[in-house]
Amino acid sequence: MKLMKLTFISLVILLLLSACGGNKQVEVPLEPVRNPLALAHEAAANGNDAYDEKLYNDAVLSFTEAITLFNEAAITAVPSDSILLNVEKMNLNIAKSHIDMAVESGEMQMYSESIASYENALGIYKSLNPVQITPEKLQQNILGVYNNLAITAKNGGMYEKAITYYDQILKLQPNDPEILNAKFFVLSENIKDEARAYAVLIEYAEASNDPAAYINLADRYVERGNLIEAEKYYTKALALKQDADMFRRMANFYRSKKDWANANLYLEKLVQTKPDNAELAKVYSMIGKNYDELNNKKSMVEYYEKSVALDRDPQLALLLASNYNTQKNWSKVINYASITLSTIGNNSDALMLRGLAYYQSKNYKAAKPDLERIQNDPKYGKQVKSMLEKMPK
Repeated sequence: MKLMKLTFISLVILLLLSACGGNKQVEVPLEPVRNPLALAHEAAANGNDAYDEKLYNDAVLSFTEAITLFNEAAITAVPSDSILLNVEKMNLNIAKSHIDMAVESGEMQMYSESIASYENALGIYKSLNPVQITPEKLQQNILGVYNNLAITAKNGGMYEKAITYYDQILKLQPNDPEILNAKFFVLSENIKDEARAYAVLIEYAEASNDPAAYINLADRYVERGNLIEAEKYYTKALALKQDADMFRRMANFYRSKKDWANANLYLEKLVQTKPDNAELAKVYSMIGKNYDELNNKKSMVEYYEKSVALDRDPQLALLLASNYNTQKNWSKVINYASITLSTIGNNSDALMLRGLAYYQSKNYKAAKPDLERIQNDPKYGKQVKSMLEKMPK
């Protein structure tokens, strides 16, 4: 009986323990709270890593994911989380990734792919409302992409497309001379549309009333041999700008036309600006040459002498010596031939001219050394030996 009681008690205890065990709660692991801000920074870091490895498509995907997460975090974000700033950074990173893809494609001559990537970057820049980036910097980026688009289109033979990109730049920067020149060359050299090409330069020149624009336009007409139009626009520039540079241009233009009188008109104006002696000597020499073309020998000699007085040019001095030799002005022959020989000591022409001048002046002692040096000269030898034989012993 006692044994049966013990067994019963044990059974009751076991049942109680079982009952207690059945009522115990099982602990379930809690899921971590989602933190979109932390996930956004992680995605941004992944994008940076991919960019550094030049995996630009992967970088774009990660930066795009980061934007989505930053926007999700914005609901509970505080100002220090800088959501808008971070979104802007991600967009700028995406744009830069597209630009680098465009560069790679361009280097491989995949011009359509390059343009598509630049267009993607452009779309991002245009969509931004500046947060940290300044509006000026953002516009600079947009202009840079347009310029790259124009160059890429040109390189790919898509010339009209290049023109549309240059036009977009000109909407943002009206009358930009560098872009107008680029547009001019595409129209002129690639599309071969002279009318449209010159219309670009004329429009700019007349809109800006800038003498440099008129000069540029005139220079282009000179290159193409249209001197009538060139003169028209040089004259417009001259009306706005009367200085040494403009007088040089006008003189050179008229010399190219063989209009020696007008060339000298502007060279004389250049003299009045008081250039340094080195330039002044060249100007005097040029005026002298123009008078030579006009068959005005007296004025030619006058200006050559002015030039040599400033710069002892041996060739110009030799020309003067020859001129005075025909006039039998022996002292000037000796003077100018000596200038030549001071630089070119063995010049047979100068030795002959000076030796002859001394000889004609009956200064045989001075003539003899010059003439003896050229007595075997193929050009003057025979004449010189005759003169040496006639000299008093």
